[in-house]
Amino acid sequence: MSDGVMILLVFALIALLGGGTTALVLLIARRARARKERAYTAETVGTVVRVRPGGVDRPTVVYVRYEVDGVSYECHETVKFSSELIRLGPVPIGQRKRGKIASREGSRVRVAYLPGDPSRAILADNTGLMSE
Repeated sequence: MSDGVMILLVFALIALLGGGTTALVLLIARRARARKERAYTAETVGTVVRVRPGGVDRPTVVYVRYEVDGVSYECHETVKFSSELIRLGPVPIGQRKRGKIASREGSRVRVAYLPGDPSRAILADNTGLMSE
């Protein structure tokens, strides 16, 4: 086998391993979220009390305070986004990302929690894989 073919095979293997690892991580994250969505059946409305803005190297995180049976709890999650194409006529020229949940302090969001342990919760409308 020539050196060129060997180098090509090595790079292909590296790309496959990286892609496979990424796919596995995304699959595990999706299944974990789906499992929580099935188990966390009780719901309430919470208030965004703090926002840690995202940037190039980290996602936006919201901290939400909610109350169950007179007891106050807090949870936090990375804000997920949906993407919408920006078009100039028929030509796509960019994309606009919109948060799946409100990410301003004071905003009201739906919180789903585990009926037996209200301290375990997720933000009900914050579904998806894409974060900032």
